[in-house]
Parts: sequence; C-alpha cells; structure tokens
Amino acid sequence: MAVQSTPLTRRQFIASTALATGAVAMGAAPAFAQKPKLVYWAYQFLRSSDESRVAFAKEWAKQNNVDLQITLVPWKEFMAKISAAIHAKATPDIVENGGVQLRSQGQLLEVTDVYEQLEKEHGGWLGAAALYMKEADGRVHHILYGLTGSMIIARNDLVAKAGAKLPAETWEDLFEVAKKTHRPPRVYGLGQPVSNQTDSNIWEQIMRAYGSRIADEQGKNVVLGDYKSDVWTFLDFFEAVWESGVLPPGVTTWDNTMNNSTYQAGKSVIALNPITITLWLEKNDSDLLPKTGHYPFPKGPKSHVWDVGYASRSILKYTKQPELCKQFLLDSMAVPKMEKELSVSQWAPVLKSYLPFDIWDSSDHKKALVNVANHGNPQAAPDVYNDAWVEQATNTTISRMLQRLVVDKWNRDKAFEEAVDVLTKIYGKYA
Repeated sequence: MAVQSTPLTRRQFIASTALATGAVAMGAAPAFAQKPKLVYWAYQFLRSSDESRVAFAKEWAKQNNVDLQITLVPWKEFMAKISAAIHAKATPDIVENGGVQLRSQGQLLEVTDVYEQLEKEHGGWLGAAALYMKEADGRVHHILYGLTGSMIIARNDLVAKAGAKLPAETWEDLFEVAKKTHRPPRVYGLGQPVSNQTDSNIWEQIMRAYGSRIADEQGKNVVLGDYKSDVWTFLDFFEAVWESGVLPPGVTTWDNTMNNSTYQAGKSVIALNPITITLWLEKNDSDLLPKTGHYPFPKGPKSHVWDVGYASRSILKYTKQPELCKQFLLDSMAVPKMEKELSVSQWAPVLKSYLPFDIWDSSDHKKALVNVANHGNPQAAPDVYNDAWVEQATNTTISRMLQRLVVDKWNRDKAFEEAVDVLTKIYGKYA
C-alpha cells in the first residue's frame, strides 16, 4: 500500500529548512548555522502599544532563532522612508504601515493564504477589515491588526445639564446639542478644526454623508462637479455651524493637537476624534474621564458615513524569507498576544475571536471601539481609497474650500470651482 506523505506546516517547513542549512554547514566545516535575518519596520504612535508590539517581536525572534532588527518609524515619516528604501533597493522585510498604497504600487508579497488561515481559525473578520484587505480578484497583500476611527467624544455632564441628548441621530441633531451646551468663552460647543491639518478632513466625511463623492466608482475621474446640489446642502449646514459661533476662535489655524488639547482643557463640549483624547485622560485627568462619553458618527441626509482607518502588516516582495515573514504575520495575530496588545492600544478589534476579551467591557471608550469595528466603513467610501484620494486628503482639499468661504470670503461657486480644479489635477497624476 502506498504511503501518502503529510504536508508540512509553514512552521515545520521553516524548522526543517534551518536544520538542513545547519547540516550543510556542518558537512562543509565545523560552523554553526547562521540565523535567518529579518528587518521589521514598526509603526510608532502610542508608546504603550509600540512597547507591546516590540516586546512580542523580540520574544518571537528569540523563540524562533531569528535575527530580527526592529525599527520604530513615526507615521508621518513612514511612506517617505519606505519609498526611499525601495528606490535604494534596501527594503525591510515586514512593514506596519502603507499597506493599501504599497499594494497599489505592486511592492507587496501576496498573503492570501495567511488571510484565509486567520479567517478560518478566528471565525471571520469584523466590519471593514475584509474590505480593506481583499481585492476585487480575491487576492490579499496585507493583514490588518487594528481599526481606528474618529467618534463623537462629549462631555456627558454638560450635555445632561443643558437638557440635550446623545447619541445624535443626524449631524443637524449634533449641531443642536453643540448649540445648547455652548457657553463661551468658558466652553465652546464643538472643538473641530477647519484648517490645513488632516483632522479637518472630518468635514469631507460629513460632506459625503450629504450625498457627494469626489471621484467615479473606479477612483479615476473627478465627479464632484456632478454633485453640486449635495455640496450646497452640506455648505448650508457648515455655514450654519460657523455662523452660530460654536467653534472656538482660531480653528482655521489649528494643528492636529488642538482639538485634543481643547477638550482636555475643558474648553469644548464635543470633539470629533479617535480615543487618543481619552487615553490621555486616563493618565492625566481622573476627574474629566468619567464625565466623557463616546458615540458613533451621526447620519447625513443621504447616508451614514463613518470612516475607519487601519493598521496592517505586509511583506515586501523583495524579502528572502517569505515563509518566515508569513509565520510572523500569523503569530502576531494570536489571541493571547492580541488580548494583551489591545488592552494598551488605540485599536479596535479586527477578528471575531477578539470580541470576548474582557477589555471591551472595561470602559466606555473600549466599548466604543467595538462599535467602530462593527459599524465603520473603509476610509473614503463610497470613493475608492487609493493614492489620489490619499493625496487630496493630505492636501485637506475640502477644508481649504471651506476656508475660502469663511476666511477669504469667496462665494461658493468660486471656492467650489477651485476645489474641483485642485482635485482634477491630483487625480490626473494617477490616471
């Protein structure tokens, strides 16, 4: 009777390869097998999360006899550094940022097998996670380990005192809450920038909820001009917010820290931000923390838009250790490891097996992260999240249009035409 061979697992394959390498080396000369080497660029943002991921990576390298070089790279520098590394042909093996952009540039190793194994072992993916990873042809090139998104962060005590209620069903309802709680100069109703910094892109999200979109379904051609009536309805809302005075003075020059610090200083009732505000309160303001609530984004007249961003790991196609890299991606998603990591991070869960973690019931903001994971949409939807969309977001194109209205006193047609022109030029570079 023929004996069928049993396929090796990835881990067994790696181990057997290492032994074979050692055997060859021993046969040639009395030398030790050289450790496989991996270069890992990790995303740097929140210290507790960074430390947890680095600690795991070091322990994994020790257990798997891997020479692992870890570099923490700040988010704002990541794409510039990886682009330079690709140009210099000196790329890391594994990276924790830019998965969608690097995929579109053809720089990543396919990891559909890792995706499918995780999906099977963990009972499936949550919310927008699969939509970020799985391409139209079914292939996958990066593995998400966290979701994040802005939410309504609000002073529950001041909302109740004003006789208002949250969560808000619509953006107009939220505006009413902001007006009712507005007590300038002591506290302002809504601490939201209208500046050239990326936190101002919340306004573009709201505009999409009013029915507009920037480009066509292929993400190639700008079609915002076809949605002028929807944009005008959104501008009615925005101008009402602006003229009411609920925004603090100087929001047109705010950087990405000012909405955080204004809320943390007790100067705003509502902020539209991820839970980084609350993570700061946990360590620095035990009085304000229990007064703070976390709520989903409201609906617009046409749709409910609630963008969630992502954190993912991917493997550069130039790696000399593809199977070892894939094993790292798999092991990095293990339940015990992720339970520890998610307890000290800003990330929402991506796999169903993470939902039973006790951490999600430990606080209001952790409960809100599960809401983000289950109900948020991929960033840009219904637009296509591609390089052109990312560039226009980095350019804060829609916020700049709003500044033209309230700072430069342009009329709507002039400001709108400029925005369409800027968008057309950006998208034209990627046609």
